[in-house]
Amino acid sequence: MITLSISGGDSIQIDFPEYNYTTTSHLAISITKTMAGYKIWDNGISNDYRTCSIDRFYIDSTQSKSIDDFILANRGENINLVLPEGSGFFPFAPDKGDYGTFVVKIIDRKFGQFDQFSRYSKSLELLLVTPPSYEFPEISQQGSFQIGSVDGLLYPQLGIDVETQYGIGTGISYGGDAYSVDIKRNVYTAEFTQQCNTSLASYLMAFITGATGRDSDITVVAPTNYYLFGIQNGSSGTYTCKLTQSVIECKHVGNEQFEIKIPLWMKAVA
Repeated sequence: MITLSISGGDSIQIDFPEYNYTTTSHLAISITKTMAGYKIWDNGISNDYRTCSIDRFYIDSTQSKSIDDFILANRGENINLVLPEGSGFFPFAPDKGDYGTFVVKIIDRKFGQFDQFSRYSKSLELLLVTPPSYEFPEISQQGSFQIGSVDGLLYPQLGIDVETQYGIGTGISYGGDAYSVDIKRNVYTAEFTQQCNTSLASYLMAFITGATGRDSDITVVAPTNYYLFGIQNGSSGTYTCKLTQSVIECKHVGNEQFEIKIPLWMKAVA
């Protein structure tokens, strides 16, 4: 069970939430889209923060009243969220672990409804203040796709959303004459949901949000028939990429199943 406590004060225990809770990593990077690609400024990893949106705790009336009373009595306070080792609940993504004491703030909550089975649904949004120390698991590879330093990833099973922005702009005058400005450069982006087991999700989140990801060039190695950035850029290749968004989402969808949204701009291909 989860223990929520205030240092030197109240504590309660509640059941673990259902799957499909989402961790959002808010990177302190500023991204500007241009006709020639993307420019990124890093405002410092120390300014990043993470939130966890828990859609549903499915709890009985006793636990429901306990959590309501605890939240109302301690609103605005730092709260210790204590998880037993091997809990399987990764509130702030697998790279932050599933055991130990997380110091958090509750930044939003919905008290939910009572149903015909005498159960209540609750939702919470948490802000990570301080994580516990965590030892990463040994990697268990699933495929042959590589993002940065993380190898052994699956082909994106939910597909790849590829977009091309051609570096030409055309205007039409009152007389119907067309004129164009062509910078001879196209911008290719891809967005996909990377499905991972716990070990790969741990390393992938750590890489993307860490010092060697974020605003840096990210090397992506795609095997044959991936067409990562569309047919114009080949079915396979080694791509030099950058992130196109400063928000990275990681959803825990089932046992040993995580989904991480990856948004990339192709800077070059070899």
